[in-house]
Amino acid sequence: MLIEPQFATPEIEALWTADARIARWLAFEGALAEAQGELGVIPKDSGAAIAAACKTLRLDAAKILDGAKAAGTPIIPFTKALNAAIAQDNPEAAKFVHYGATTQDVVDTAMMLALKNTIALVIAELEPAIAHLKTLAQSHAATPMAARTVLQQATPITFGLKAALWAAGLSRGRAHLTALREADLALQLGGAVGTLSVMGAKGAEVRSILAEKLGLADPGLVWHSLRDPILRCATALTEICGASAKIARDVQLLMQTEVAEVAEESGDERGGSSAMPHKHNPVDSMVCVACAQVASGLLGSIAQAMVGILERSPGEWHGEWIALPMLTQLAHAASRSIKLTVTGLTVDAHAMADNLERLHGLMAAEALSTALFAKLGKTEAQKLVRDLSARVVKEKTHLKTLAMNEPGIKAALSDQQLDDIFAHKDALLAAEAETHRVLAMLD
Repeated sequence: MLIEPQFATPEIEALWTADARIARWLAFEGALAEAQGELGVIPKDSGAAIAAACKTLRLDAAKILDGAKAAGTPIIPFTKALNAAIAQDNPEAAKFVHYGATTQDVVDTAMMLALKNTIALVIAELEPAIAHLKTLAQSHAATPMAARTVLQQATPITFGLKAALWAAGLSRGRAHLTALREADLALQLGGAVGTLSVMGAKGAEVRSILAEKLGLADPGLVWHSLRDPILRCATALTEICGASAKIARDVQLLMQTEVAEVAEESGDERGGSSAMPHKHNPVDSMVCVACAQVASGLLGSIAQAMVGILERSPGEWHGEWIALPMLTQLAHAASRSIKLTVTGLTVDAHAMADNLERLHGLMAAEALSTALFAKLGKTEAQKLVRDLSARVVKEKTHLKTLAMNEPGIKAALSDQQLDDIFAHKDALLAAEAETHRVLAMLD
């Protein structure tokens, strides 16, 4: 596969080798013949013979895929090779290979089997990432830090809340994958144009039994011209890339030298620079961001297949063959990289506390203004705090110092109230409570 090693994983690469693809096609053909034999659509002995052969045959993958160039699909040379191989020992059974099915039945069903494996692999990476983020959220539920809106310091939150929300994003993505795996990974079986006419009245029953044998859902209809099953899977995988990249980008911003509130794992030359020995660059998070960037484009390509033409498209559907394998690679690489990012994350609570004071108390301006509303009215309170804030910027004096010397504020608020405001008491209590509320949702 034409993809850099950071964005590939051996497990997904193994799913898309020629031999692995042919193994899925064989699984389809064997289970189809077995189901048809059990229902009397084809002779039972022939169905059993085909099923047995498909479990042991080793076809020439290179020859089959090379034949696809002329045929337009690898299934034509595949079924030809399968038929010839079975005919050597059982010419009668060979007559019923691929009986009543068509190329798209094999390709779509095999794609669903690959997606089933992919989803299991992605979920396996997400589990420890979510668990570790929940642990970070618990242990840092009360750790103060600056929230940033539009890249500027806003008001205080806790790192625990940030970690809990990161976990929620991954958890929701995992839930969508789980739902897909349990209900929407659907068999495709429609025959030439979706009627299963060759199988007579037993077509729907064959589809149901075949789905059960392959561990896929029976969709109850033919979806060869309705590409939403593939699109839903692609959307869920893209969501994982995006949820991982959101965390990764936050980590990168918080790793900046001037911020230095978190850091990825270091050592063994991780995050090194070819020119600057002192640097500790983000590595795992970089993979997540890149995966999300490319995944969104692949999702758009897959969505184009929804605009199918009549009963089978000449090209739109085929684009999935290119985009979907790459998307599975990116989703697994992103889930693995975000696991490495968060499980190796170092959190610097002291740096977070120091950064809260970089604005000389202005982080408490909203809370101060709100506390003054009852005594001074909203308009006067906002003007007073705005004027004091301007003096903080100009004079580099702490807002609390100015507030304690301002007659209108001294008359309106007690020293204890001012202490609580500049300790960010209400904001931090709210963030801590929200952290526990989010975590409760994830249990």
